[in-house]
Amino acid sequence: MQDRTLYSIQESRRLLGGISRNMIYQLLRTGRLASVVIGSRRFISAEAIADLIERSTTTVSPSLRATRRSAAPEQITLPLWLPSSVRARIGAGHAGGKPGSCSANTRGIRGRD
Repeated sequence: MQDRTLYSIQESRRLLGGISRNMIYQLLRTGRLASVVIGSRRFISAEAIADLIERSTTTVSPSLRATRRSAAPEQITLPLWLPSSVRARIGAGHAGGKPGSCSANTRGIRGRD
């Protein structure tokens, strides 16, 4: 591809390593990639592509970044109120299946005081 001032969406995708159509439109929608509209066509300037590449350049390992991002927040376990028919089937295996019989304090969760 020859060096030009403006590139079509398709050409810009190729210049950005063959990113998907959805990804380039997401970059445009979020403002991370600037564009120029002429008539009914949208173009991306060589400068905007260079700016995106400069801002996206990192020295952090992608695997470390993904690990940090995927760390789930600590979750707490809430008691489950079971219908009386299910509690009857569970029987003595769960302290009789009576509300309030589990070890956690569950009062107030369903508006019971």
